[in-house]
Amino acid sequence: MRRIKTGLVLATALVMGLSLFGCGSKKTEENVTTTEAKAEVDVSQADMMKSATAVDETYHEGVYNDLTGEWNTDRKEEYGRPIAIMINNIENAIPQSGIGQADVLYEFVVEGGITRMLAIFNDYDNLEKVGSIRSCRPYYVTTAMEFDAIYMHYGQSPQGQEELDRTGIDHISGLGGEGSVSFYRSSDREAPHNVYTNSDMIKAGLDYLGCSTTHNKGYKSKFEFNEEDTVPEGESVNKLTLNMSVYTQPWFEYDSKNKVYNRFQYGDKQIDDLTGKQLTFKNIIIQFAHYTSIDDHDRQMIDLVGTGDGYYVSDGKIVPITWTKSTDDSVTKYSTADGKELQLNPGKTYVTVFESDNKAGVVWE
Repeated sequence: MRRIKTGLVLATALVMGLSLFGCGSKKTEENVTTTEAKAEVDVSQADMMKSATAVDETYHEGVYNDLTGEWNTDRKEEYGRPIAIMINNIENAIPQSGIGQADVLYEFVVEGGITRMLAIFNDYDNLEKVGSIRSCRPYYVTTAMEFDAIYMHYGQSPQGQEELDRTGIDHISGLGGEGSVSFYRSSDREAPHNVYTNSDMIKAGLDYLGCSTTHNKGYKSKFEFNEEDTVPEGESVNKLTLNMSVYTQPWFEYDSKNKVYNRFQYGDKQIDDLTGKQLTFKNIIIQFAHYTSIDDHDRQMIDLVGTGDGYYVSDGKIVPITWTKSTDDSVTKYSTADGKELQLNPGKTYVTVFESDNKAGVVWE
């Protein structure tokens, strides 16, 4: 598959326009030009041709992944709706399995200062093992909706159930009839930290529920990407620490050779149990918003609708950004200081919504 850039069409139209002007008939006196003027027109035409040729080079072979901004030359079919899986992230549930294959990884604080993650996969054909999987919280439903994703979870809080009902999101639940074909418990960990899934079980759940795996007409990707790696104009950041709570303070270290950020937590590398490889990200988005404890279990609600500020980190640099979300069901958009939509670098992205009353907890050096 190829994605044709609009610029190519415009450039081609301009060149065609020049040709039409060159072929038009005019009165004899209007056709009299000086050699110098003709030369200027010829140079202008040549420049246009060069411009059209340059834009033509933006053709790509393969299938475009709108979650990473990358092209997959091995894939034959367009990506459909992604799967968004709720991932356990407490210390006795690591290392997790399969999350190194996720295109986008979200992290929010839940009750007691612990965090959970939402791993979003455009390609879930070759997932050997993913988990462990935990229960739904309402803001993860909101996030999955922004990607038109099918949400996968094992159980839910009362507020999570309300959001599942309100949105009508397609979701695969461990407590529904599809649970028996979509999840399994491993014997190497104690419940509730031992729930997993894989590609075959995900597809079995989709078949059971009859979920559509193609995007709705008019779907537009949440992220925009640069055509090529572009270093942001900001402060240098070789180490980024997120002091999220007393319980967890993950951090990222910049690998200048591979131009990615390596993730650490609980005093060590965060790895994928299947590969033994450390999690790495090309892009990091920090979105500041206010958290509110809403019950005796310290469950949280987050002010995701409105506007706020944050940071974008990539290629060893950090820049301020702003975010906007107009309604519960709209998509969060990020902008740079000049008011333009944030363009991510091609690659995997980590996103966290960080307590706005604790901005000083984001530290870089």
